[in-house]
Amino acid sequence: SQVKAAEAQADHAKWKRVEAFSGQMPVIALGSSFLTQKKYLVTDVTFPGAQAPTSFPQIIPTTMWSANAQLPLFDGFASTARLMAANRFLESAEQNLEWQRFQVQREVILQFFKAIAAEELKKVAAQNQRTLEDHLKEVKLSKNVGLATHYDILRVEVQASEARSEVLNAEDNVHMARMKLSEIIGRDVDSNPGSMPAPAGTIPVLSPSQVKDLTGVRGSARKDLQSLETRVEGLERTTSAARRHFFPKISLFGQYQYYNNLNDDPTDYQVFRRAWSAGLSLNWVLFDGFASTARSREAASELAEASAMLNSRKAKAKTDGEFWRRKVAYFATLHEARTSDVTKAEESVRLAKVGQKEGTRTSTDLLDAESELFRARAGAINALTGCVESVVNLELATGKELFPFF
Repeated sequence: SQVKAAEAQADHAKWKRVEAFSGQMPVIALGSSFLTQKKYLVTDVTFPGAQAPTSFPQIIPTTMWSANAQLPLFDGFASTARLMAANRFLESAEQNLEWQRFQVQREVILQFFKAIAAEELKKVAAQNQRTLEDHLKEVKLSKNVGLATHYDILRVEVQASEARSEVLNAEDNVHMARMKLSEIIGRDVDSNPGSMPAPAGTIPVLSPSQVKDLTGVRGSARKDLQSLETRVEGLERTTSAARRHFFPKISLFGQYQYYNNLNDDPTDYQVFRRAWSAGLSLNWVLFDGFASTARSREAASELAEASAMLNSRKAKAKTDGEFWRRKVAYFATLHEARTSDVTKAEESVRLAKVGQKEGTRTSTDLLDAESELFRARAGAINALTGCVESVVNLELATGKELFPFF
């Protein structure tokens, strides 16, 4: 919907440019009139020696066809400024359209990987639940033979209950992530989880060495900032055009008339006559109730507002770029550490199982090792998701595609 709205704005700007260009084009109009009732104006003329004036009616054509043309020659270059402004507005709309497409593309990528991450977290949570339920069965059997206590059973039951809750939460996250992805791509889906297919793929992994060269990335390529800069330039020209209202307007005009003032028959073309005129016209508005002054001040205020917004967004883009650049480096390092933690936690679980069989480790030790493994796996996935999210936000802050996700 954002892209469609931007496309509509670009199309609107195209026609606004045509409208601005029309200020330098001739205006041609055709007209016709037929009088059904009339009473002639009378002009009194007193002839020499006459005691009373003689009245002559002013003959008005009953039927008339006319063609009028007008070509503007000079308006203080206001129409030229409006045309230049329209060109800038069109360029601004096209840049905004390009930005909206880039932004939606980045949002789709981010939500796609979030949906994959939600699926992975669901698998980890389900695996943890199965492990704890199996562990609970083993503890209960161990208690029956005197190798475990009621305390051990209660502890495992609590963690198993938390694992079941975590699975439910993971399923909800999967469902909402799919719905959000469908919403962004414009797919109409209902709330049934089965109507939304699971995204297929893996989350890309970025090592700290891959993100070490991001210090020089800046937001100079952001099309939204370029669009706003171009719009400010267009508003400058609009303000210039509005300030030229005090200039006189000079036009070249021409008129052609084909009329019948001899009878009232509109089809008697044998008695029709022709008349034409051409010349220059000057129109100089000296006072219009301050309407032109108000429009000039409105344009200046809009220019000041857009300029302030541009400066604010530039400053925010600089801050966002530095913030997300640091976040990318942080999450890339964090994921590398969490991946190492998973390997260590898996080895810890293996050693705990071996030690339990040999009698050197208790069920509590195994339970703690399995809990650490679950947290390590979930932490690795969350760190990887945070890295992808930071990269996408950094791309949005700089306007550049930094890593090929596909």
